[in-house]
Amino acid sequence: MAIEYNRTMKIRYEHDERLNQKEEAKLAHQLQKKGLTMMTTYWGEVPEYGYNTITKKSTRHGIYIDDELIFTVQYISTANEIVEGLSNKFENVSTDRIVSETTKKDWVQPKGDYLVPAFDETQYYTYPPTENSLFNFKEIERDNRIVLDNGVKIRIELENNYGGMELIFKTFWSCETVQRKETIEEYMVAFPLEILGKVQSVVERVLKTKQFGYDVDNVEIDCNFKAITLNESKCTPDIVKMTREARNQWSLGSKIDATLVVSE
Repeated sequence: MAIEYNRTMKIRYEHDERLNQKEEAKLAHQLQKKGLTMMTTYWGEVPEYGYNTITKKSTRHGIYIDDELIFTVQYISTANEIVEGLSNKFENVSTDRIVSETTKKDWVQPKGDYLVPAFDETQYYTYPPTENSLFNFKEIERDNRIVLDNGVKIRIELENNYGGMELIFKTFWSCETVQRKETIEEYMVAFPLEILGKVQSVVERVLKTKQFGYDVDNVEIDCNFKAITLNESKCTPDIVKMTREARNQWSLGSKIDATLVVSE
């Protein structure tokens, strides 16, 4: 019987206020410069964050009498109804789509809450890593699940909430049979530990700057393991400790020794 194991780890950084739109755009820019891009699911293209030229298109539908524009409406259905009604009083009534563009310099807003490393946009349907990717992986799926070499998948979110920022790691592993505890921890804890450490390090280096002012040392951590059979349990203290220590290792620029710790 196939089974999927899920692990969700939430790290909450407290703050007095929620970041406004401009601050959130600056956060996305700083994270992207350090190798993590904020994305939505099923993206069209990778955004380029920063203070850039932004072009916006808007569409209206004009109402014309004798080829003279009288007024515009937002929806084509509304325009058609107006044309039908005015045609009872006027002979030459029509509608046409009006597209306008505005261009200005502004901070590019985040396209979503998911964090992904740099990937090759030209390799459709697989999206492998580039030479400059923050960490190694096999491919990125369109729902932003990052596929690792051992088959485990990770999805990373950074939520800008009232009262704090929340960094969320969701780890997924699908198996044909039920696995031993030691094997689950090897695949879902030890193997991706380096990635969790690098991501924490990057996010926290940005959040703790004077520009944003988050406390990255006194954090709240919630971690749960779940199987699709709906059996759920709290992560052991060893796992929580390992995950936090991983970010310290990468903050110092040294390589993590991902030794598996198994609780009795």
